[in-house]
Amino acid sequence: MLLTIYLGFVGLVIGSAINAIVWRLYVGRKWSKGRSMCPECKHVLAPKDLIPIVSWLTLGGKCRYCRAPIKDSPIVEAITAVLFALSMYVLAPVTPIGYIVLGLWLLLLTLLIILAVYDKRWMLLPDKIMLPAIGVAGVLVLVRALSVHSWLAARGPLLAALLFGGMFFAIVAISKGRAMGGGDIKFVFLMGLVLGLRGTLLGLLIAFDVAAVVAVALIVLKRRGRRDQIAFGPFLAGATVATYLYGAHVIHWYLTYNGLAN
Repeated sequence: MLLTIYLGFVGLVIGSAINAIVWRLYVGRKWSKGRSMCPECKHVLAPKDLIPIVSWLTLGGKCRYCRAPIKDSPIVEAITAVLFALSMYVLAPVTPIGYIVLGLWLLLLTLLIILAVYDKRWMLLPDKIMLPAIGVAGVLVLVRALSVHSWLAARGPLLAALLFGGMFFAIVAISKGRAMGGGDIKFVFLMGLVLGLRGTLLGLLIAFDVAAVVAVALIVLKRRGRRDQIAFGPFLAGATVATYLYGAHVIHWYLTYNGLAN
């Protein structure tokens, strides 16, 4: 329990860093150098301006110096904190290799959140984050195979990555990029590595269903037009996280309910 709470606080700090990293990626600044600043007035932020959630609340959701609205920051921080704590609670490692898997997953989770936030803001999944995320997913596949002492355990994830990645490549090619983009192909390849065949299928169903509901809601509320695009990356990221943490339970329930479980 203490480690779960601790990781929740770590998630708050990581969430704050994610907000800075996303903006620095967009403007071409090195994420590891320089002080954080307001993206509107460019004023360097003081340490008291960088306390996760607390600073946003005390400032009324606005920059201390130019009073421009601070968008998304507390939401990203809160979501990251909850997901870090939830990951510890659900995965509950008890062996050294279990903690290695948890560490790799938290790193991947951080990259997924960066991708989701970046895509939501600018409709792009940057390779500077996507390719390292695929690399971490590949290492995760290898570690899980080592944990069961069988390289055959890597066969399903690799097959899923190639199969679903190939399917999305075909969709992009046929639609000439109108339906989806190249970043979505890489994202689905990543999902295959992380979730395997059944998990990726479930994750894609979740992503498409939730995206459809959100799109209809935005049209009804007149926040978007019928021809307007919405970023699909956040839905793929959310579905990947949900399926990784709870997908096995959903799949088992479905197979049992339909009399297909062994």
